[in-house]
Amino acid sequence: MTRLLAVIICLTAPVVHASNGTTDELVRAIGKGIYPDITSVLIAKDGHVVEEYYFGSGGPQVLNDTRSVTKTLTGMAVGAAIYQGALEREGDAVFPFFGSPEKHNSMDRQKGAISVRDLLTMSSALDCDDNDSGSAGYEDKMHEQENWTDFVLGLPSEANYTRDASGLGSFRYCTAGVFLLGQVLERATGLAVDDFIQNAIFRPLGITQFEWFRSPLGEVQTGGGLRLRSRDLWQLAELARADGVWNGRRILPKGWVARSTKPLRTVNDRQSYGYLWWVQDFKSATTGQNHAAYYMSGNGGNKVVVIPGLKLVTVITATAYNTRGMHARTTEIIERYILPAHERGAVHIGR
Repeated sequence: MTRLLAVIICLTAPVVHASNGTTDELVRAIGKGIYPDITSVLIAKDGHVVEEYYFGSGGPQVLNDTRSVTKTLTGMAVGAAIYQGALEREGDAVFPFFGSPEKHNSMDRQKGAISVRDLLTMSSALDCDDNDSGSAGYEDKMHEQENWTDFVLGLPSEANYTRDASGLGSFRYCTAGVFLLGQVLERATGLAVDDFIQNAIFRPLGITQFEWFRSPLGEVQTGGGLRLRSRDLWQLAELARADGVWNGRRILPKGWVARSTKPLRTVNDRQSYGYLWWVQDFKSATTGQNHAAYYMSGNGGNKVVVIPGLKLVTVITATAYNTRGMHARTTEIIERYILPAHERGAVHIGR
């Protein structure tokens, strides 16, 4: 049985409880172990945390290992670098940041043409697919190396790589490519990528507690593994929901989030992909209504979901790493409990 560690409710804004009790049902279901390994559930409406729960090893100060959830932060950092003028645009070619023009020109055509946008959309020419252990760029192969940058730069291009009418290749999930984006940011900004992100994003949002995952050489893993508190994950989502503005200060270019959350690559019959954001509809189990959403997602069942039409952000952290059904369970939590509790006006306000 999952132990309920704490229930914390934001007291700086009205506490909203659904009249149908679905959120209470969720807390009981997690407590009974129906949804194992859930460590926190945070729900915010219109910029205010209205419900916040921690379970098992979770807690308000816990730095959650949400794995690939923080890939999305790297996409935000690209936007911040463009806003600050360090990067010109997402169409910039990647490899000129890492060597002389002569070396770049000697590459095969497809590899040499890889752009920041290709890496943001998981559609580059690199032979890299985390769903195929035989792929040259398979994530675990990179982790076995001492120098991750050299490993990724040395990857071959995919055989028979082609681009469609949009100018992008096919979707293949590639952590190594997102790591490489971090190295591009270092060279574009002249700062270590963790320092750039701290200055450009964390400091304005007041995020002070974090732990980066690094290579044996100390390279920052911008492809996931950054540990953050649940409330800080919520703040990143709120930054996106506010089109890159925080407390009146613009951090990301105007319209960057709209471009980032546009479905640019089809993943399957339900999911699409933008600039390191997943895009899909979530369907309420009560009303059957579909709600358009974009979200961060990571191994273990971790999700940070923005549903713009409801002004709703949900953070779910979980530790069910590498288990069957981990993502389906957190999707069910959203569709069966959270949406029915917050999609309609039938609520009562209390403190």
